[in-house]
Amino acid sequence: MSLSDFVALWKHRYRKYTYIAREYVFALAEIVRFWGVKSSFLGRKKLIAIIRTEHFGDIVAAEPIARQVREAHPNDYLVWVVKPSFKELVATHPNIDEAWPQPTVLRRLLVFSSGVFDKVYNLEFWQSNLDIISGRVHKNEVAAAKNITVFNYFEKGNLLTIFQLCANLPVQDEAPRLYITEGDVKKIDALHLPEKLIVIHCSSNYPAKDWSVPHWERLIYWLTEEAGYTVVEIGLKSKNSVHNPKYINACGKYSLLQTAEIIRCADYFIGIDSGPAHFANAVGTYGILLFGKLNNFDSYMPYSGAYQDGTNARLLWQAGKTCSELEYDWVQAQIEAIVAKETKEVTI
Repeated sequence: MSLSDFVALWKHRYRKYTYIAREYVFALAEIVRFWGVKSSFLGRKKLIAIIRTEHFGDIVAAEPIARQVREAHPNDYLVWVVKPSFKELVATHPNIDEAWPQPTVLRRLLVFSSGVFDKVYNLEFWQSNLDIISGRVHKNEVAAAKNITVFNYFEKGNLLTIFQLCANLPVQDEAPRLYITEGDVKKIDALHLPEKLIVIHCSSNYPAKDWSVPHWERLIYWLTEEAGYTVVEIGLKSKNSVHNPKYINACGKYSLLQTAEIIRCADYFIGIDSGPAHFANAVGTYGILLFGKLNNFDSYMPYSGAYQDGTNARLLWQAGKTCSELEYDWVQAQIEAIVAKETKEVTI
């Protein structure tokens, strides 16, 4: 072993074991805090946890479980464990007493191993939640027993159904809800968005779900110039190069709940299978969703409620094709027919 390799090895070990020691200290502090909360109940309440930390579309899809668990534990203290960046999605929920931002998987694993929680509803798949630095995994034994894995989960049903199975809860179909604050509503009201509005979301955290940039740019042009809509694009960052007074790039400019409020104000949401589509389902905006074959799933249904039964959404997909393979002319024709039908019904 060379000197540089030796130094690199010990730097890695130092970072790893320093990280582990720090997480044990912080976990101990959280354990003490939760025991304090529990002790303050004087035996009148139990400490209950729901674990779904990411992605934000999954958290929204799982929202009905908060109501389901509250019904089962009407007087207990309910904690939703979530990544810090997604905390706002559950912190405003009327059935959640505490949104605990989970900085690391290891810290969460240590806290739950302490036994401070009386009941845990773990919505994660059994392979999920590897702590990369320590190598520890917070396994979901219920999901393991039911053979729910990252490779087969959509064979079990929509995301809500899958999470209910992972938590050993009764399967109930219900649309998700979002609890948008008054401040977020006022923030979006101040934008004075036009009434004839379409919100689009064009790229996900997984390229296999995406449609091409030239297709999106062409669709934006058609929506603004031919269909007469103002188009607001949301997401982290736009890949489109559009210069049009009726196109608004809102990417990366608003919080999650503010983005959901923008979607709520729209006539339609047009997008791919991603977090904002779950927002649209939760706020009741009609969805036109571009779908395709995903990995080993030829077809799949992530949504519950009116997006699942088709009363408030249309999924555009063609057998055997990925989303990127959907032809522009076919997609535009489908959207044009939907918009024309809805406009005609409103006029009548």
